[in-house]
This record gives sequence, C-alpha cells and structure tokens, in this order.
Amino acid sequence: MKKNKNGKTEKRLLITPAQAKTALSMFLQHPEKLKLEKGITALLEKLKNPGVNRIFDNYPDLLQQYDLEELLSGNLEIPDTNKQDIRTAGILSCLQVLVYFCDDLKENPNPAQKHFDSLRYILKSITASEFINELLLVVITVTGVDYYKKYRQKIQHFDFDTQNALLLENDPELQEHLHLMVWFAMTRLFTESVYVYFNHPDQNLKTATV
Repeated sequence: MKKNKNGKTEKRLLITPAQAKTALSMFLQHPEKLKLEKGITALLEKLKNPGVNRIFDNYPDLLQQYDLEELLSGNLEIPDTNKQDIRTAGILSCLQVLVYFCDDLKENPNPAQKHFDSLRYILKSITASEFINELLLVVITVTGVDYYKKYRQKIQHFDFDTQNALLLENDPELQEHLHLMVWFAMTRLFTESVYVYFNHPDQNLKTATV
C-alpha cells in the first residue's frame, strides 16, 4: 500500500463483519449521521476552494461523462480544472453518498440488494485505505502538516477517557482544528464499517493513522 506522506500506516480499525455491523448501528442513529453530514459541509467551507465547491456541486454531471475510478485517480484532465480539485471533490461526494445510504440501511439491511448498486460502485472504484488516506490529505490541507503532527504526537499514548478528552478540548494548541480531527476519526470508522459490511475489504489491511 502507498504510504501517506503525512501520516504513519497501521492496521485498520475494523476486521470482522460483526465489528462493522456494530459500528454501523451507531452511525444509523440520526445524531451521528447528522454529525457526518455537517462535517462534510464544514470541511468544504474550511477548504475555501471555489474550484472544489464547483466540482462538488456538479459531480452528478461529471459522472455522466467519466467513470468514477477515473475521476478519483487524480490524473483526469478537464479544461480549466485542477486535477487535485477533481479528486478532492470526488472523495467528498462519495462520502456524502455513503452517508446518504445510512437511512436505506435501516429499511434494507441486506447489502446484497440491487438497491445498493451505486454504493457498491463506489466501493469497487477505490479501496478503503485509498479513500481514507485521500480524505486525510484533504483534512491536512486545512489543518496544516505542523498541526497534524502535533495532534498525532499528543494522542499517541492517550487513553480516551472523559478526563483526557477534556484535556484535549482545553489544549490551546489543538483547539483550532480539534472538531475537524474528531470528525475525521468518526468518518474513518464509518468508512471502514461500510467497506467491511458490504464485503469489499481492502486487501492491504493498513490505512492512515488518525
């Protein structure tokens, strides 16, 4: 697996379908799903990139012209459009679709149903580790590499109990982007749970460190 240049690699959080089902059951609750949705909007705002916003808003039209795998490759050339912007908008658009299907999973818990063809199309177009690593790069675009390294250093040997969580919240060096990092951690768990639940595991059992 390609190693993320700004983060370490480690085994993914979820291994078994049972673990994935447990995680998904949490995200099927309205408050958690809403946090994921709002996080996408907040990340787009923090990027302050009109190019990404334009592509994100028009992504359904692009899917009529190009394969998703091509759009996510980072190599597609579209006139007057930045290649990385295409990939960034693609990752966020795909994440939005995965979150959207949360409600459908409540009514149709069988992942083999034809109803989920568009979701499976995403899972076949990009591996779990690639998806999460690319999303991490987008997050680091906002936080900066120095902040991310500082965040990683401070949570490296952290026990996430209530007391330590409060310490993080009150840490002046982390406050600026802490909510974004918490959202990314949630999104990573959600994304892995979808991949495992739909039986499309990434063969490289490693992904970016949160």
